[in-house]
Amino acid sequence: MRISARVRAASTALAVLATSVTFAAVGTGTAHANSTSCASVLGGGQYIWAGGRTIGNFYLAWNYCDPNNKVAYTEVNIWNTNFVNGNWHNGLIDVKSSSDHASNTGSPRPNAGSWWWDSGFIKVAPNVYNDRKYHGSMNFNAGGHQCWGDTPTWDFSGGGVVAAGTVHCN
Repeated sequence: MRISARVRAASTALAVLATSVTFAAVGTGTAHANSTSCASVLGGGQYIWAGGRTIGNFYLAWNYCDPNNKVAYTEVNIWNTNFVNGNWHNGLIDVKSSSDHASNTGSPRPNAGSWWWDSGFIKVAPNVYNDRKYHGSMNFNAGGHQCWGDTPTWDFSGGGVVAAGTVHCN
């Protein structure tokens, strides 16, 4: 009886610890979405795996504080700085709706021990219901690996996630 109580207690402690570690890992490199109370990740972030390890995450987000200038953006955060430091080339990250897009072909920027890279911002259409689906994409080469993917597609007309995202690295 005592052993099973200890096992349950240990399992609970590990579950709480795992949840805390997952939250900390996702939040570690997010330059925009976690730096202001006005930003929100849409459809969840996706981990970027390369070389047998997690090197960062990728997501679609929006800043909703300014009622006249609500913007969506895509961001890649790399917290394994050895993976990209000095080895970054041929990168593209963008965010799109059906009528607008923003792109960034530059290199990631260092931020508090990690690297982050955003698409730039596009305005979220306020009342245009046929133009409110947004998604981001990325494609880059770093450290001898190529990574590409899409964020989930988010429908601002109340539909939430309407298509799943994917991330691939080789």
